[in-house]
Amino acid sequence: MRVGIFGSDDDLQCQAIAKALGTLGVENILLRDDALDHGLPLSELDGKYIYRGVDLDDIRSFYLRSIPAPYAPAMEQDGELVLYEDWFERYMHQRERATFYVAWLLALQHRGCRIVNGPHAASVLQYKPFQLHALRALGARVPRTLISNDPAAVLAFLAEVKDVIFKPIMGGAITRALNEETLEELPQVVASPVIFQERIEGDDLRIMIVGDRIVSSVAIVTPEQHLDFRDDPAYSGGDAEYRHVELPEPVKEFCRKAARDCGLLFAGIDIKHKPGGEWVFLELNSSPIYLDVELKLGHPISAAIAELLVKP
Repeated sequence: MRVGIFGSDDDLQCQAIAKALGTLGVENILLRDDALDHGLPLSELDGKYIYRGVDLDDIRSFYLRSIPAPYAPAMEQDGELVLYEDWFERYMHQRERATFYVAWLLALQHRGCRIVNGPHAASVLQYKPFQLHALRALGARVPRTLISNDPAAVLAFLAEVKDVIFKPIMGGAITRALNEETLEELPQVVASPVIFQERIEGDDLRIMIVGDRIVSSVAIVTPEQHLDFRDDPAYSGGDAEYRHVELPEPVKEFCRKAARDCGLLFAGIDIKHKPGGEWVFLELNSSPIYLDVELKLGHPISAAIAELLVKP
């Protein structure tokens, strides 16, 4: 049996999954997510896929670390981002490469290959409003939320909720507070909707679920309380500490339901645990970063993923 890994050859999580598979005595093959960028040969011949001369037809499961997405290539010049002169040609090449990858992954899934996680789920979860809808539909407590490009609606929401944060709909930027300074930028919201939410105080929890197993549940401990723990230098520098948190059984079961409802075999779920004991669900991640927790606390996340990949 062979298991595929789709990602970067220098990605530490891909390396950890490969090591865990090796411990199980399972051979793995890494398909680089930048293979087509570098002209490495990948072909489909009548439904059969061949990568660098190797037939991939016998692979029955894949760990999907990331899906390449097309973007308009730009560089910084005099403090501003400017497009390359051949940006359109580069973008179109990226679009074709990404389309080929995703079509191949969808075909694998269609024929019964287990993909952790498949492109359907991974792409849908980029759309944070859908996550909130799915969590609400399951009865979760989520932050009060306004998604809008209407400055008047934002001001009314702020007047009612008082303490408000905001972030992009598809992510890619740190959460910020809506205050006197950022309110000066409010007229810009007419260009595209933004997520505005009540700020939730409490511990930042990250739960890792593989299949139906809760394999890790930790509070992220940093020297200062930031709106977004990713913005804390201790976290970004790898110096964060983690404290194991024992979840009540109803919260565990809700995490399982949320992952299943969003089509995830592996998920990172972010929760705020308020001082009074309330559990507020923020979002799900289809390819969460987890290796720091595994190395520091010994939570067997890579092993659980490997076992899921080889499960009949």
